[in-house]
Amino acid sequence: MELNILHEVATLQRLTVGQLRQRFAELFGEATQASNRTWLIKRIAWRLQALAEGDLSQRARQRAAELARDADLRLSPCGGVAATDGGGETTGRQGDEAG
Repeated sequence: MELNILHEVATLQRLTVGQLRQRFAELFGEATQASNRTWLIKRIAWRLQALAEGDLSQRARQRAAELARDADLRLSPCGGVAATDGGGETTGRQGDEAG
């Protein structure tokens, strides 16, 4: 089945953005306003592969959601920049006084 997916991806690369949007709607059951060819091709290819070989398990989806939530927390600093002791260990935020 992988060979067919490779053929489908090669075909997708020859489509216009409008045709990619149409293919996206056929596969996902909803329209998209995206105009980024690369994104559309990747999403369509992912969907084709999921349909052909099976989607992620519920357990894998839950784990991915957990990781995404953790990543969001790490991207939001509480103020200040963490200082290190030179060996990679965090000593606290810059400007904090020990004590």
